[in-house]
Amino acid sequence: MKVAVLNPESKFAKNVVRDVIYGCWCKGKRIGGGSLPPLGLLMVASILKDRGHCVRFLDVSAEGRNIGRITEIINDYQAVIILTSTMTINEDARALARLKEIRPALITIVFGSHPTFRPKDTLGKAGIDIIITGEPEFIAADLLAALERGDDSWRKVKGIGYKQDGEYKINQGYPLIENLDELPFVDRSMLPKGADYFNPIVKQRPYTAMITSRGCLGQCTYCTVPFFYGARLRYRSTQNVIEELKNIRQEGYREVYFRDETFAFSRERVRQICCGMIDSKINISWICNARVGILDQDTIRLMKIAGCHLIKFGVESGVQEILDRVKKGISISQTRQAFLWAKAEGVDTHAHIMLGMPGESKETIEETIKFIGEISPTTASYGICTPYPGSLLFKEVESRHPEIKDGSAVDLSTLHTRCFFNECFTSLNHRQLEKSLRRAYRSFYMKLPYILSSLKRIRNIGDLKRYFLAGLKIFDFSLRGE
Repeated sequence: MKVAVLNPESKFAKNVVRDVIYGCWCKGKRIGGGSLPPLGLLMVASILKDRGHCVRFLDVSAEGRNIGRITEIINDYQAVIILTSTMTINEDARALARLKEIRPALITIVFGSHPTFRPKDTLGKAGIDIIITGEPEFIAADLLAALERGDDSWRKVKGIGYKQDGEYKINQGYPLIENLDELPFVDRSMLPKGADYFNPIVKQRPYTAMITSRGCLGQCTYCTVPFFYGARLRYRSTQNVIEELKNIRQEGYREVYFRDETFAFSRERVRQICCGMIDSKINISWICNARVGILDQDTIRLMKIAGCHLIKFGVESGVQEILDRVKKGISISQTRQAFLWAKAEGVDTHAHIMLGMPGESKETIEETIKFIGEISPTTASYGICTPYPGSLLFKEVESRHPEIKDGSAVDLSTLHTRCFFNECFTSLNHRQLEKSLRRAYRSFYMKLPYILSSLKRIRNIGDLKRYFLAGLKIFDFSLRGE
């Protein structure tokens, strides 16, 4: 079957980190203009190609295209698949509706967090024919095989939903993939040639992204992952991870960004992968996410030897009461220790912080800003906490404020920079919270000691370029917002 796997553009942002399947995407100047290869889409495209379908991968934003240019070729395809989320569902549906105007027989398929958590709302959008709920790879493969047969057998595929005679049909869910080694390696040859996925935290180019596990054991009330992946962890085998890393290196990539929900949730497994990289002499640098309270100094030291140059931590807040309220499961002292150990081993750190979480006030924001100054991460990103469908926080807001509907009123024009029902669970109004966000950026990035320390880290022209480009965007956001 001829299928286009499409990463659509957004009229609200040039750079969108639109890669993780469970949603919660970022964009804009707030993250220094960073972007990433659309890994979730690429994994679906890879398995469809592996199953013999004729697949074209179209990353509209990265190619500098617009949806108008896609309409020129859409008549060549029988189906189109996109990854969508709550903050893009309305834009994505309009794009698909436009494609169906050009080719009415086109079958439009979407997967991701919004179809999973709001299946009927998603099917209610014009332009969407079929949804995939949950983990998409095997479902997409089964669906395309059934559609290719040309009969009605596709309606029985597990893990899909569709419209029939004015009714929404949501099929039984597809089980999670127990053995992640069954998934084919990502076919990165399908990425657009010459596409520039600029990311300010990446040191060596070209770089790529990959996953080694799925899921998280955390219970954070603002997060969709526990509900999307079943509140458990599944791992690829160490050997399987090492083999893909070898392939990546042979393809010419010099750096890998591990996009696991939490790459370092198991200290033992991190050590196994690091030892495998060292023993196999894979000369590649890398970045990963880690949960505070898991890593110790010895493990961080081993990670550095294996090529890790940056660890990203979900700090979220500098106030213990707020962390406890959202069930983060970490302590302020653990966060301090993690950043001290990383600094002692010469590994850079990035702190993710959310303002406007339940219980937030003017005073707690000041405490958080002060705390981030104390732990002194290499870089930091602040965002406004947003209730997403699929999270406990969204359910709490929805129960008291049904006018939130499916949550899609928040889009990429306002995501993480504007309030969205935060006044329901904080003591701040939207002006106070939105001003605090920019002030937090100014407090971190626009101080002379930080600027001087950043200049000292510049080692080559590449460092200078990424610091300059990202710095301009962050400074602009600090002063003017998006």
